[in-house]
Amino acid sequence: MQEMYPEHWAEIALDKDAIKLDPDYEKYRAMAEAGILHLVTARCDGRLVGYHLSMIYPHMHYRKSLTCFTDVFYLKPEYRVGMIGYKMLKFFRDSVKARGVQKIYMGTKLSHDIGPLLLRLGFNPIERIYTLVFP
Repeated sequence: MQEMYPEHWAEIALDKDAIKLDPDYEKYRAMAEAGILHLVTARCDGRLVGYHLSMIYPHMHYRKSLTCFTDVFYLKPEYRVGMIGYKMLKFFRDSVKARGVQKIYMGTKLSHDIGPLLLRLGFNPIERIYTLVFP
């Protein structure tokens, strides 16, 4: 993920002038060691072309419900045709279900909307998120 994160940020991130990319890789490592982090990758001829990173833990409102919260996902633009993205997200969905997850929360940027793909995978739209950035 580290090798593709800057490319991902450059294409997808909003508010780049106000908030610079500065991932907390130590926190990611700690979550991985705690069994919370869930990483799925997409590869073509052994080369990393995409990833989906999420956290799995009991929901704060429903302690007995194991929930998956998507952090980031990305697929290089030249691989967004065909089935690679669909297969990566399907594998993600199926792998967290196998871990006992009861509900997945996954958003999509309005400027890079993959809503139709998520609907095809069985997701339902439930809310819209708003942000406010202070300069």
